[in-house]
Amino acid sequence: MEESLSISVPHGERIRFYWITGDLDSWCSSRAIGCYYPGTRVIVGGGDSVTHEIVHAVLNAQAQTNLFLEEALAEHFSGVGSPRPGGGDELLAPSDLLWISSNDYRFGDLDYAVAQHFMAFILEQHGPGSIRGVSEVVIDGAGPAELERALERFTEQDYDDLEAAYMTDSRTYYPGLRERALERADTGQWLDVSLRCDEETTMGPLWEAQPGMYRTMRINLGKTQPVYVEFLADEGVELQLIDTRAERLAGKIVDFHHPSTTGEVEHPSLRGGESGTFQLRGGSHVLVVSRNDYQYSDAFVRVVPHEFPRE
Repeated sequence: MEESLSISVPHGERIRFYWITGDLDSWCSSRAIGCYYPGTRVIVGGGDSVTHEIVHAVLNAQAQTNLFLEEALAEHFSGVGSPRPGGGDELLAPSDLLWISSNDYRFGDLDYAVAQHFMAFILEQHGPGSIRGVSEVVIDGAGPAELERALERFTEQDYDDLEAAYMTDSRTYYPGLRERALERADTGQWLDVSLRCDEETTMGPLWEAQPGMYRTMRINLGKTQPVYVEFLADEGVELQLIDTRAERLAGKIVDFHHPSTTGEVEHPSLRGGESGTFQLRGGSHVLVVSRNDYQYSDAFVRVVPHEFPRE
């Protein structure tokens, strides 16, 4: 990964994670998909929330004096992409949330989206050092006033000017750290995409906590073009090409390591032993190789983008 959280958990302080597959209401706030108990290094959640909550546990802030920036860091380092949030009356400036209390914080909706997108803007404009600097201040339990000053210090910009620039100049979408880290599949060469539980490239269980394992790669296309895909594996292995832009337009941000989809968009797929040519839109696509059990499987894929034939 191009960037990582440089703060380490002290030796001997383990993070305890309780993976819950049912309703979390008795453990976490209503509508939350996971939670971290401050000061305990105890996490409750499932696959969709594990990386976000691990960031909270690693930060282990001395006091939750600034939920906005702590959530921003958790979203940023969990690696998912960030679209520009809100619109119309919903669009909020970061300062509207910087001072928000734990009683007023609305878990999981616009607050998270603004926090994540604001942090992505800071990273692009001022580099990873600014993010690490803010992380240290959050850990020390600083309040909103100190955090405003920290943002000014690490960006060398007046906070009001920084916020104004964010409101007018921020991008529609910022790729997540995981998106940048994934190996590209569109090389035209045969690639080993085998599924083995003892390999770091293999993940699981499947989305919605279903049994199975998978791995992901990415395809980046500068324009709409035909792409030939050849897939060698047994019939129990599936390959899917997920159009991330289509999923975002349908209201889903595709996490490149946990690529669950809306179910509203059709994406090309192949079973082991099949091949095909697909017309793929320009932009990013996630290539997902998966099977719905834990049987080790050899699998190989070749992705060859083609130009349109000239007349």
